[in-house]
Amino acid sequence: MENGQDKASNLDLLDRCCQLVADTYGKPDSQEWPNGDFVRLSHILYKKTQVQISPNTLKRIFGKIKTDARYYPQKATRDALAQYVGFKDWDKFIGSQSSERQVSIAEQPAIRPIIVTPTEVATFPSSRRQFPFRKLLSAVFALLLIAIAAWRGFVFWQNKQPAVTLFCKNPEGGNPHSAVFVLRNFSQVSELSNEYSIDFGDNDKMQLNARDSVYSHYYEVPGRYFAVLKKAGIALDTVPVFLHTNGWTATANMMYDTTRVYPIEAPDLFSNGHNSISVNEIARAGVDTNRTFFVNFINTHLTGIDGDNFELLVDVKASPPRPGVRCSQVRLTVFGDSSNHMVDIMKPGCVHWSKLQFSELRKDGRSEGPDFLGADLTTGGTIGMKVVNRRATLLINGREVYQSTYNKALRHIYGLDIMFAGIGTIRSVRLKDLKTGKVFAGNF
Repeated sequence: MENGQDKASNLDLLDRCCQLVADTYGKPDSQEWPNGDFVRLSHILYKKTQVQISPNTLKRIFGKIKTDARYYPQKATRDALAQYVGFKDWDKFIGSQSSERQVSIAEQPAIRPIIVTPTEVATFPSSRRQFPFRKLLSAVFALLLIAIAAWRGFVFWQNKQPAVTLFCKNPEGGNPHSAVFVLRNFSQVSELSNEYSIDFGDNDKMQLNARDSVYSHYYEVPGRYFAVLKKAGIALDTVPVFLHTNGWTATANMMYDTTRVYPIEAPDLFSNGHNSISVNEIARAGVDTNRTFFVNFINTHLTGIDGDNFELLVDVKASPPRPGVRCSQVRLTVFGDSSNHMVDIMKPGCVHWSKLQFSELRKDGRSEGPDFLGADLTTGGTIGMKVVNRRATLLINGREVYQSTYNKALRHIYGLDIMFAGIGTIRSVRLKDLKTGKVFAGNF
């Protein structure tokens, strides 16, 4: 067996890994799982690791199917199980289990008793006894070495502890969707101080407590979100949540009102010339159209298009000036695996509010003043994105205004979000896969 372990030791490690898998899955008692749990876990493992483990194989691994000898899976299968519970591979998992975070007694300096004999006691001329200071100094020095060794051992143990991680039990759903998040890698809930929080990725966050390890969040607008677990404001872990649609949808929201959104009933959107939402349709959804409001047109599903090799062109007409709308904003977002591409175009004079993002690359008008994001689209215009091997180009009205290379791959495209301040119109959408040459238009 690898790593110098005998068979019994490896089976013990496999049992330990299986228990971590069950804890992560959310049902610690795997012996009570029905067949549906093994089917679902097989699907989850494939999506997370790209390794296909059949439900029957999982049953053998977990001991649900009894065999003459305990089943021990191949290395690729063990790697997938280890990855699911937060390790790079099976070897890393073994290393985390086999290295006990304690300092060996052999590494600590020995403490020997100090024995003072009568011949070692010096006297002053006045016959007073002198305390053996050299012996005392040696004892203090020995204790200091022990304290240093113990502290180093504690720091080593603490640094090797797996960090608390975030897991979503149901990361995909329709619209709306209630996602359930589970915190992992802690022995007691009381370890979770109020320094921990979850930023759910939709402008909402929650401070965690020392009583619960499971939290739910209600998402009500389609899209791909990235929930981030933080401690003292520092990000520890990120998990995606995906809400898909059946074609295009329209959802409104109002400025400074984060308590609700307003789904707009538009079943024939982007067909028969229905390329916009009227004031009456927005008002019927409950929006006060005399205040500042925004409308998001969203179409989300796993397109199969490479997010690092595509060409996108949208022809839009921004809102004319109206109550609550002064800057005629248009925001275009391309949802990806672990990040997004996004451009926020404002009417000239309003670029203070504009933003640009290509994966990890970001520009913000509040700090950088990107004047190239200022454009008046109230009479119509085009916004284009072209990405070739992570080299991103932005075009406004056919003119190249920005180009740069990012590092964090977007991988797959999960759909589009086109947002207007006020009443806007999408005249056409054209999305081209640069690897296959396939073109998607309208209801792609």
